[in-house]
Amino acid sequence: MTIQKGEPWGVVAPTPHDVVRATTEEAAAGAVRDGARFVWLTSGDLVRALGPITSHGRAAPSKLTIGESCLQLPCDLLEVTLGDHHVVPAVSRVMVGSRFRPRWWVSAGGFLGDLNVAPRAHPNDGVADALEFVSPVTTRQILQIRRRMRLGDHLPHPGLVMHRGSRVQWSATSTAPFPERTAARVYIDGKRYARFTSVNVTVRPDAWTLCMPRQLA
Repeated sequence: MTIQKGEPWGVVAPTPHDVVRATTEEAAAGAVRDGARFVWLTSGDLVRALGPITSHGRAAPSKLTIGESCLQLPCDLLEVTLGDHHVVPAVSRVMVGSRFRPRWWVSAGGFLGDLNVAPRAHPNDGVADALEFVSPVTTRQILQIRRRMRLGDHLPHPGLVMHRGSRVQWSATSTAPFPERTAARVYIDGKRYARFTSVNVTVRPDAWTLCMPRQLA
C-alpha cells in the first residue's frame, strides 16, 4: 500500500537474505525488473533525497548485514516507454533534454542532484511528478531557475508546469514554442538513450523495497 498522509513510512526489520546490492540507480531498476524485491541502493539521487531519513545528518553505517536490522522503505517503480514500445524501468529519474536544455523532468524522490525539482514528490505515493518546461529557456534563465530549485521555490513560474499522476507523458508536439516534432535526448536513472519524440511514464506502486542502514541513535 502506498504511503498515506500523516502515516509513517517504512519499517525496521531484519535485512533479508535475498537483498540485492546496487551501486547505481540503473542497476537497482534492472534488479527490480529481474524480480528482486529488496534492493540496497548505495548511491544516486534517491539515496541523496533520503539522507535526513536514514542518518539525520550523522554518518550512517556503511553496510548492511544479513539478519541485522535495517530500514525497509517500500517504493514505486517507474515504467518508461520510449516512443511506441521500448520500455525501460526506473527507480529515480527521467530527463528529457538536459540540465541546460531542459524539456521534461520526472523525479521519484524530488531531487536531481542538489536541485529540488519536485518538492511534493515521494518515492511511495503512487504518482509521478513531471516538471514540464513549456517554453525554451536561455542559459541565464535556466541558471536563475536552478538557483531557485536548490530551495524548491521555483514554482509558480510562467515557463514551468508541474504534472502529477499515475501516468504522465511528454510529446515533442505538445509544446508549441518548441520546434514541432523535434526529438529530444532522454536520460533514465543517469543512462543516456537515443532521441525520442514521446515519453510515457507509468507508476507501479509498491514494486520494490529499498533497504537502508538504520540511522544512528
